[in-house]
Amino acid sequence: MHADHNLESAPTGAVATTLDRSGFTRAQFWVLLIILAGMFFDTLEQNSVGAMGANLKQSLDISDTQLTVINTATVLGGLIGRLVGGWLADRYGRRAALSLNLLVYTLGGLISAVAVNYEMLMASRLLVGIGLGGEFVIGIAMLSEMVATRHRGALVATLNIGSGGVGNFLSYGLFFLILGPFAGAFGGDETVWRWTFLLLALPAVLVVVYRRRLPETPRFLLSKGRIEEANRSLAILTSNSLRPPTGSAPAGPLTEADVPERQLASSPKAVFARSVLPRTVAIGAASWMAFGAQVTLNFLMPTLLVERGYSISESLLFTMIMNVGSLLGACAAAVLASRVGRRAAVGGAGVLGCLTAVAFAMFGETTALILVLGATFQFFTMITNTTLAVWSPELYPTAVRASGTSIVNGIGNIAGAVMPFLAVWLFARFGLAGVFSMVAVMYALLVVASRFAPETRNRSLEQINVRTERVVRTSLGPALPA
Repeated sequence: MHADHNLESAPTGAVATTLDRSGFTRAQFWVLLIILAGMFFDTLEQNSVGAMGANLKQSLDISDTQLTVINTATVLGGLIGRLVGGWLADRYGRRAALSLNLLVYTLGGLISAVAVNYEMLMASRLLVGIGLGGEFVIGIAMLSEMVATRHRGALVATLNIGSGGVGNFLSYGLFFLILGPFAGAFGGDETVWRWTFLLLALPAVLVVVYRRRLPETPRFLLSKGRIEEANRSLAILTSNSLRPPTGSAPAGPLTEADVPERQLASSPKAVFARSVLPRTVAIGAASWMAFGAQVTLNFLMPTLLVERGYSISESLLFTMIMNVGSLLGACAAAVLASRVGRRAAVGGAGVLGCLTAVAFAMFGETTALILVLGATFQFFTMITNTTLAVWSPELYPTAVRASGTSIVNGIGNIAGAVMPFLAVWLFARFGLAGVFSMVAVMYALLVVASRFAPETRNRSLEQINVRTERVVRTSLGPALPA
């Protein structure tokens, strides 16, 4: 309670005060849409290999294990993209890093479309993963720095509605149509997957073009001592247009006095400084459990259903129906973000997700039960994952916010690379019951880990991190001059 009182009484900062006073503006709405558009295409790309698994196995003559290795290459690429992208975003800016990630992802998708063998496809998916990795974490860190405190949780959660919710649902609907009824128009099972990769990559180029209009975040600019640019960014975000103000620099609330006397170096090792380490461990462990379970099931579900006797079209349709739960869960998380603390949302959904996974393991035999329990589990999965996405960037100071968010999400990325192998082994011996038993254990551990991270709801980013910045500077030694 004493620590919470100190946080509540900490100064909010001029950036937070200005954004809080402006509310949610039309400019911020366009920022949200532009970031969201890239994440939507990322989700389509992320689900593509799992959806097209049977086609890839047939066309390139690859095994289940090789298909899992392709997924692992994508996930490991995501880890690289998170770490490098987070460092670039903290060093050179959120805007530049975000556009670079989407370009890398698009290039990888185009190479996937022309892959002639297993090795080329695996290399292209590694490249796609690098682009995917930084996209989400930089996007949530960027948006969290650009909106009012009272809207932060709901708006960052909205990114997951578009990507994990709408994206997961529409992706399997799109794959169901292209790989099923429309497969003949794209050359049949042998070539339809190539056209699918191409169709996913091309629209992302348009998003890159539009992202040139995004302003840099005022908190990042202020952390670098760039006061005039920070005031210009604030002027844009509190207006009704993304067009920068013309003429001389606008007079703004930020002055030399708002720049900290000593700036924290943008070093990823600060994420493991003494004052921040408990947060990194708690959210990192929770991310391992939550994202590891989600990636495993999204990747394996279509293949697992095919191996249980369902057709490719049926497996994709069933997976799409289950992802209605993802969409509803992401929407529920956005509502909860403004009304319930982060600990309560993750803990409650984690417990219910664990119970649902146990029920799936025990009773998931008929088609009806597979659909109902699968959708219910996806509902609770998306609440936990969306809340963790909101929570992560709130726990780090501005100078290492993108790196911290990238690292704890990268821990979940590693889980996504490792856990599918265990899931395949369990499925071979125990069927879907074995896979969901593993997931139930992961969710039980998720609930425990979430209890060790501080509550952040209704606190400005400056209030949450006022003491961590001070102690991080001390533990890392001399800092950069302002």
